[in-house]
Amino acid sequence: MQGLITLDFGNSNPHAGLFQKVQGKWDLIKVVPWSELQIYTNQLGMSAHNTSVVLCEVKAREEELAPLQEQGYLITRVKEYWRGTRFAGMPVNYAKTLGEDRLIEAYYCYKKEKIPTLLIDAGTFVTMDIVTENGFMGGYIIPGTEAYFSTYGKGEQLKDVPLTLNFKHQLPQETADAITESYSAFAALAKSLISEHKIQKIVLTGGLTSLWEGFFTAEKTGLVVEGHPHLIHWALQYWMTTQIEPL
Repeated sequence: MQGLITLDFGNSNPHAGLFQKVQGKWDLIKVVPWSELQIYTNQLGMSAHNTSVVLCEVKAREEELAPLQEQGYLITRVKEYWRGTRFAGMPVNYAKTLGEDRLIEAYYCYKKEKIPTLLIDAGTFVTMDIVTENGFMGGYIIPGTEAYFSTYGKGEQLKDVPLTLNFKHQLPQETADAITESYSAFAALAKSLISEHKIQKIVLTGGLTSLWEGFFTAEKTGLVVEGHPHLIHWALQYWMTTQIEPL
C-alpha cells in the first residue's frame, strides 16, 4: 500500500486528506481535522515507511508539524517550488504574494480544465480567480459571509438585527433582508468576470459552495457549475504524484 497525506493549513480549520493507492489508482479515503490525523493514520496503517506528506500553508504551524517529523515523515512544501512567475509549467500572472492554496487549486484547473475557468474558493475569505490556457490570470479576495456580516455590528440600529443565509434574490423591503441580500452583490462581480474573460466553466469549492451555487442558479449563466468539495486535496495529490514523486 502506498499512502499520501495532503495537508491544508489555511486561515482556519487545518485539515488533512488521506489518500491510498490501490491497484494503481489513488483514492481519497477521508478528509479529517488536523487534530484527528494520528487517529486515522493508525487505523489505516499509514506511516512514514509507506506514506508521503505534502503541505500547502497559508498560516504556518511549525510546532504542530513537529510530531509528524519526529515520526520520520518527510514533508514536501508547495512554497519551496513556488518561484513567482511560473509554477510547474503554469504561467502565473500575479505577485509572489499569491497564497499557496490559490496557486495549487489554479494549477489543478489549468491542467485538468484547459478552458477559461472561474475558480471560486468560498471559505473564511472568498477568492475568485481566473484560470485560462495562458495560466493563472489573477483574481479577487472578498470576505466570507461571517466576516462580511460582522461589519454591520458597527451600526447602532443594525447590530442586533437577526440574520439568516436565506437569499430571496429580489429587492429587499425589510432590514434583515437588506443586509443579507447585499452579499449577493458579489455575485454581480462574478458575473462581470464571466463576461469579461469569456468564462466557459465555474468551479466551486469551500464551505460556502452551496451558497454560491444558489447565486449562479439565480443568475442563470448557462455555464457548467461544478462543486468540488475537496479540491485542495485533489490538487495537492495531483501535483505531488505527477510533478514531485511519480508515486
